[in-house]
Amino acid sequence: MADDREIALEGERIVLYAERALYWPRAATLVVADLHLGKGDEFRRNGLAVPAGGTGHDLDRIDALLEKTGAGRLLVLGDLLHGLIPDAPWLARWFAWRNRRAGLAVEVVVGNHDRALRVHPSRAASMGLQLLGKVLHEPPFAFVHDVDDPEAVEGYLLAGHLHPVLRLPGLPRLPAFRFGASAGVLPAFTAFAGGTAFEPVAGERVFACAPGTLVELPASG
Repeated sequence: MADDREIALEGERIVLYAERALYWPRAATLVVADLHLGKGDEFRRNGLAVPAGGTGHDLDRIDALLEKTGAGRLLVLGDLLHGLIPDAPWLARWFAWRNRRAGLAVEVVVGNHDRALRVHPSRAASMGLQLLGKVLHEPPFAFVHDVDDPEAVEGYLLAGHLHPVLRLPGLPRLPAFRFGASAGVLPAFTAFAGGTAFEPVAGERVFACAPGTLVELPASG
């Protein structure tokens, strides 16, 4: 099975990737949600034994998707950060990556974990980020972090925050895309994230991100 799937969404051609990202060709934009950079460092600082290297792994995955799609912009639907530690090891990896990708526009719809960027906008600038508000309108879409807490918007909502996951027979829980009548939710991009289990509802399209492949679930209802 293929690791990508082209779908039509509000009349737009959209490509979904098993790597838990979405590409909007007309806008040359790669969309991801919930990177949670620095989560491992935050846990280790609090005495939890978690493996290092998660940020580098996630940035390598973004690199591969940028090469595959040719995107000129990376749009993050909130929670770029998990916490910002001034001397955290992941920052050096981020700056090295950002220097290599100096021509890439990186825009962030602010999420609940992005407080350090909201309170200190200069940090966002120093990281090569364009910090957006809670909603980015680009018809026919409205990009937000939390689909359940948007400002008044027009357009089809695309969000993150919920980390949707589901279980297929014989497989562990898998991150998933969910597309309903008026909103879609992307899986968390980082591999170092928990998830919120759900049951598909009538009328929505669901794509599970299995290793190396996308699986569309049969329509419910």
